[in-house]
Amino acid sequence: MKKHTLSQWLGGVLLVLFHASAYAESWTLAQTLTAARDYSAELSASRNEASALESMADSARELPDPKLKFGIENVPVQGGGDHRFTREGMTMQKVGIMQRYVSGEKRERKAQTLLAQSQGVNAQAQTLLANLQRDTAQAWLELALSEQALRSARSLVQETSSQLGVQKASVGAGSSAPDSILALRIALSSMRDKVTLAERDVQLAEARLLQLTGESVTAVSGPMPSWQRLPADEKTLQEGIALHPEVVAAARQANTAKARSSESAIAAIPDVDVEVYYAHRAEDYDDMAGVMFTVDLPLFQAKRQDKDHAADVSRTMQANDQLALTTRAHTAQLSSLIAEYQSAQTLWLRQRDDVLPLQKQRVELLKAQYRAGQSDLATLLSARRDLLDTTLAVSETGKAVARSWAAIHYLIPQETAL
Repeated sequence: MKKHTLSQWLGGVLLVLFHASAYAESWTLAQTLTAARDYSAELSASRNEASALESMADSARELPDPKLKFGIENVPVQGGGDHRFTREGMTMQKVGIMQRYVSGEKRERKAQTLLAQSQGVNAQAQTLLANLQRDTAQAWLELALSEQALRSARSLVQETSSQLGVQKASVGAGSSAPDSILALRIALSSMRDKVTLAERDVQLAEARLLQLTGESVTAVSGPMPSWQRLPADEKTLQEGIALHPEVVAAARQANTAKARSSESAIAAIPDVDVEVYYAHRAEDYDDMAGVMFTVDLPLFQAKRQDKDHAADVSRTMQANDQLALTTRAHTAQLSSLIAEYQSAQTLWLRQRDDVLPLQKQRVELLKAQYRAGQSDLATLLSARRDLLDTTLAVSETGKAVARSWAAIHYLIPQETAL
C-alpha cells in the first residue's frame, strides 16, 4: 500500500514538473520582455541610485545636526596653581550646544539639484530599458522566424528523402539509371547542410535569450507583433523623437546643470553658527553662560562664489548644446532606421510574393514532368534545392525586417503586460 502511494506521489510530482517545464519553455513576447527587465542588474542598479538621490534630497532640506561642545578652558600650566582646576578664576568647565543655520533657500536649491540628478538617472534607466527591450524583441523574433524556417526546411528535406525508396524501385525496374540514387543522396546531403544552418540559427537565438533573460527560452508562443509594417507613420515617428530616452536623458542633464547653477547663484549667503554654553568655575567664583555667533564672511565673492557660478552657467549652456546635438543625432538615426526597414521590407516582399511562388510552381511543374518521363531527376533535385534556398532567403530577409522593426519600435520603452 505504501509503495503504491509513493509511486502515485512520485508520478504526480513528475507530471507537475513536466507541465511546469513545458510552460517555462514556451514564452510570449510580453513574458520574455518582462523576464529580461527583471533579470537586468543595470536596471536594478539605476533604480537604487535614483532612490538614493531622492533620499539625499529629503535630507538636504533639513538643518545639520547640532553639536555638543564640552571641555575645560584656561587651565594654568605654571605657577603655584598649575594643573589645578580651582585655583584660577578663569578656569572653567564648559558645556554647550552649537547649531549651524543654513539658509532655507540654499537647502531647497540643493535638494532640487539632487532631485534633478535623480530624474537624470531615471532617464538613463529608460535608455537601458529601451535597449534591453530592443535586443530582447530582436532575439525573440529571431527565434520565432528561425523556427518557422527550420520547419519549412525539414519539410522539404523529408519530401525529397521520401523519394529515395521510389527511386530505388525505379532503378530495380530498370527505368532509372543507377547513379540517380547517388545524385539523390548528394542532393539530400546538401539540403541537410542547410537544415543544420537553420538549426544553428535557432540555437543562437536561444543562447541570446538566455543571456538576456536568464531563462531557457526554447520555444515561442502567443501573437506575433506586426513587424511587417512600420510601428507608425513617419511623421508620428519623427514627432516622437523628443520622447526618446536618450533625448530625455540629455534634457535631464541640462536641468541638472541648471539646478547646480541656481544653487551656486546664492552660495554667498552666509551660514550662521549659534552656540549656547554654560561654564562652571570654582566655588569662590561665579558660574558663567554665554551665546556665541559665527558668521561666514564672503569677502572675496567676485573671486570665489561668482567664479563658481559662472562655471556652472557655462556647464548649463554646454548641456543645452549637448541636448541639441543628441536631438539631431536621433533625427538622423531614425531616418536611417526607416530607410533600412523599407529596403529590407522591399527585398522580403519580393522574395516572399514573387520568387518563392515561382520556385514552388517550378518544382510542381518539374515533378509532373518527371513523373511523365519528360524531365530528369537532376533537374527536379536542382529545383528543390533552389526552393530550399529561396525559403531560407525569405526567412533571412524577414529577420532583417523584424530586426529593423524592433530597432524602431523600441526607440521608446514600451509597457509590457502579461
